[in-house]
Amino acid sequence: MRNALAAVGTCLVLAAGCGGDDGEDGAADAFRAEANAICADYGPKIAAVPPPLEDPDEWAAIAGDKGDLLETAVNELRNLEPPEDLGERYDEWLELKGRSLTATRDLQMAGAAHDEELIAEALATIEEAEGEADPLAEELGLSDCAANES
Repeated sequence: MRNALAAVGTCLVLAAGCGGDDGEDGAADAFRAEANAICADYGPKIAAVPPPLEDPDEWAAIAGDKGDLLETAVNELRNLEPPEDLGERYDEWLELKGRSLTATRDLQMAGAAHDEELIAEALATIEEAEGEADPLAEELGLSDCAANES
């Protein structure tokens, strides 16, 4: 489980992409630059939080730290105004990021409660949401927001 949260932490914010020239106007490029800048700022901070050991109390603390950073990043991303042609897909992506945030908070509570089953469920939810969010981020041209795991 230790490695799972480390991988999840990397995924949490790193989920969008610098898009190529789609013939879109400068507004789309400016939007992408702003979103990517937010992800480039918070991604390394989230990744820098060390993974927990097996103690559920550590899961609670680590998820709390990662959750606080993710919440700030998601809130900043929600304040951006995407161009109309990206709006619907961006909203879908933000919904997935919100699901990751909720699951991260669930992980924090599960760790505090020493509930290994709920820890596993929260990790699975995060992995699923991020697995859906990453390709969508790439599609949106938010590469700094997509996890690029080797």
